[in-house]
Amino acid sequence: MTNWKINCMEKDYPGLWHTWFREQIVAVGWPPPEFGLHTPNARRDWSLARRYLLQVSPEDKVIVQLKNWRVGRIGTVLRKQIEDNEWNESVPSQGGDRGEMGRRIQVRWDLTTGRLTPDFVVELPPETRPNPRIWRLTLSPVPDGAFQKMERAFRDENNWVSLIPGFASERALSEYISASPHLLEDGLVPYPSASARELVFPDRTRLDVLLLDPNGDIVIVECKQGAPTIQNIAQLRGYMRNAEKLRTGLKIGKNIRGILVHGGARKLSTDVRAESKRSPQVELVQFSVSVGFTPSL
Repeated sequence: MTNWKINCMEKDYPGLWHTWFREQIVAVGWPPPEFGLHTPNARRDWSLARRYLLQVSPEDKVIVQLKNWRVGRIGTVLRKQIEDNEWNESVPSQGGDRGEMGRRIQVRWDLTTGRLTPDFVVELPPETRPNPRIWRLTLSPVPDGAFQKMERAFRDENNWVSLIPGFASERALSEYISASPHLLEDGLVPYPSASARELVFPDRTRLDVLLLDPNGDIVIVECKQGAPTIQNIAQLRGYMRNAEKLRTGLKIGKNIRGILVHGGARKLSTDVRAESKRSPQVELVQFSVSVGFTPSL
């Protein structure tokens, strides 16, 4: 049995992963007759993909690659429909042009972990990510050890993230928190001084959100769309130092708290978690977005 990684070109074909999930398939492109499965002297990229495609066998395992070190599901190969006369596009044709991703491999998804929806996928922690060379190829075998690390990532619910797009910008996220701070933490309210909330510090930096908690402590919120980094924590601590001067001058707020609101997975790298616990401690909070649509009456 061989383990495989296949790239789902969701950026180029929005909705492709949903199609693969629903129809329990993975697929590659290179349509016939230009790219024949058995045509000699093929273009180099197709030649390599074709060689791997021919090696895929029933009972092999395949993991779906998405962007930003995210993976969809792990599937077990059932059968292949990859011959030139079996082309069956999984990306519909547009304006009479041939569709894409039509060399199909039927799979059975492992649905024993995670939510039963394609909207939630796994963000691989750094320690579980395979060699980048594997990630660059459309279809590639994956060594057993690397594949097992990714399988373990699937079993940890803290690695599951939503594919639903988040806020268009970090400013949009900070404005949302400013308007509804109680959603971040019960009892949070905007800092009483509007001018302080818009304050630009002497070093020309400007914090995202300034709040007060029920204990009268100043709460500084820094917003990041992606997973937090040590540099993000250092940035927030810089704001906390500047806010200490503000607290002393206005005599508002007993202590200063820092909250880093971030996207990505809930499970963070060991070094980021350790750094956040150093003094002054920075609280780490993951945000998520949920959108629904209902026909109007």
